[in-house]
Amino acid sequence: MSTEYVRPWYGTWPPELRGNNSMKRRKTWREWRRISLVMVTALLLGVTLLLVSSLLLQEWPDWKFFLNSFGVAFVIAGILGLTIDRLFRQQLAEDAFKASIGYILPDELKGEMEWIYGSHIICTQHIQRCELYPIDDETCIIHVDIQRKFRNISRNRSLLKLGVAIDEWFHKTGSSRILSFGYSKASDSWPKEGKGFSITKGECSIIVEEQEVSLAPLEETTLWYEIEEVKRTNDVQSWVFQYPTLNPQVTVKAYEGIAINAGFGYRLPAEQLSVGTYRLTGTLLAGQRMEIRWWEKANSERWLSDDQKTT
Repeated sequence: MSTEYVRPWYGTWPPELRGNNSMKRRKTWREWRRISLVMVTALLLGVTLLLVSSLLLQEWPDWKFFLNSFGVAFVIAGILGLTIDRLFRQQLAEDAFKASIGYILPDELKGEMEWIYGSHIICTQHIQRCELYPIDDETCIIHVDIQRKFRNISRNRSLLKLGVAIDEWFHKTGSSRILSFGYSKASDSWPKEGKGFSITKGECSIIVEEQEVSLAPLEETTLWYEIEEVKRTNDVQSWVFQYPTLNPQVTVKAYEGIAINAGFGYRLPAEQLSVGTYRLTGTLLAGQRMEIRWWEKANSERWLSDDQKTT
């Protein structure tokens, strides 16, 4: 299953706060191209004047000094315009954004906005499939297959940390397992063919050794993993992700007699696309949870019936 990639509302980083994003991107590109053309022209003019002053005007020292001075000025202007000036203007825009947000927000939220502003990597695609299998009357297995695509939305190279950790519930009917884990970037992938991944145990968890991936600006990588946990037939499963996730989608398939629901720790409710398939239209921030809840229909109906009798 795949989903169409939707570009984040802020486009690139720092964010574009208002207006039509596509029009702003085209306008920004036209302005950058126009300014760059002027700077390159100034640089080429400066080089031309320096060549003329050194090759053709040996007999006119006054003109040689005049053209040489103008040539140096144009060369310096072109270099500064293409490099340092652009960096300063970008930094000035970022500082102005931080200052304005810092002025508007109360003190309790300033640190959180700074944390969000520092997010350079976003998950642009999250596809999650969950299936429940019965073990006995009290327990079941939840099998989860997740694929996440990450993109570096900053203008600098950023480090992406990939890993997975799941809980162990110590049920007598079985234990949690990490069945697969890996990632791919361009033509490279990990783990290599014939090799596995390292798993360690915590007091009540199973952890895959974290992998670090360096991403250039706008570069992408895809993570996948497959896990199983033994849970109760009336239970809940939550996931918390390390990076902001755009429009996450989850599909849940249950066995007969089990009802399901899925939600996100977000200000808006999830959209139900079809039976068992839910999607959040928005960006789930790092630390906000995704949750699946399931229960036995017969127990729920009996519980509701008893409540009606008492009232």
